[in-house]
Amino acid sequence: MNTSWFNYKNIIDPATGLGALSMAFVMILAALLTCIITTRLAERSHWVVGKLKFKIDETVIKYGLRIKNLLVWMMFSVLYASLVPGLKALMSTIVAGASITALVVGFAAKSSLANMISGLTIAIYRPIRIGDKISIEGEYSVVEDITLRHTIVRSWDYKRLIIPNSKLDDMTLINYSIIDPRIKCVVDLGVSYDTDIDFAREVILDEAHKCPYRDKNGEDEPYLRVRSHDDFSIGLRLYVWVLDIDDAWSGKFWLLENIKKRFDREGIEIPFPYRTVVYKNDLPAPRHKNDSDTKS
Repeated sequence: MNTSWFNYKNIIDPATGLGALSMAFVMILAALLTCIITTRLAERSHWVVGKLKFKIDETVIKYGLRIKNLLVWMMFSVLYASLVPGLKALMSTIVAGASITALVVGFAAKSSLANMISGLTIAIYRPIRIGDKISIEGEYSVVEDITLRHTIVRSWDYKRLIIPNSKLDDMTLINYSIIDPRIKCVVDLGVSYDTDIDFAREVILDEAHKCPYRDKNGEDEPYLRVRSHDDFSIGLRLYVWVLDIDDAWSGKFWLLENIKKRFDREGIEIPFPYRTVVYKNDLPAPRHKNDSDTKS
């Protein structure tokens, strides 16, 4: 059996199929090791910067590491192509038609490039960060990850929304975590017109002070305002400061339940619309023109 193809020269010569395959294996291994080593160095530098009291956001770190890994793989891919004669000739042809190639690649990768640039913009300006609690298109969500192409957010019912970075960059959203996570918990209530408003205010504020989700360390106390005079009730609005949006939801549910129980004990009525139903048989008979003429 002829085994002359399997020799030392064939293994190290990139001009042969076996040499190109072995070099590809070496390049992949080298790229993986480079990514691992540079990632560990980046994490060590993050520790050093943390010791120096400089704040580095997790979003910037993760996005920077992804960009770094992409550049490493591109560098080793170009290096491999330059060492393999067949690929080297192909690269020369591509470079010769660089303008046409760039135009074709630009159109083909327009969406991907737009998402990557938008992701870089998000990582730099940080309108949202990993772990932020946001409201996007009316959906309360938590940012889980920002990749090179898209952002992953988890909705309140644990659905994952995959949003392209370019689309996210054009959206208007509410960020509950940026700058100051404290928020007002707003609860709308209604009492009947014969209710003593001062007494109702005293009862509601007493329950608000008992709320376990209230920000007890802050200086802002719960307060109540008369919101409206509706058709059948006086509208009241309660404001309670809480630590974050999660406590705002929990606090609202707690207050609605406990204020209702307290109203029942104190005899305060929560009104509801009344309707008077009149059956057609009970209506008086219509008067006709002839009847009025006879009376005259």
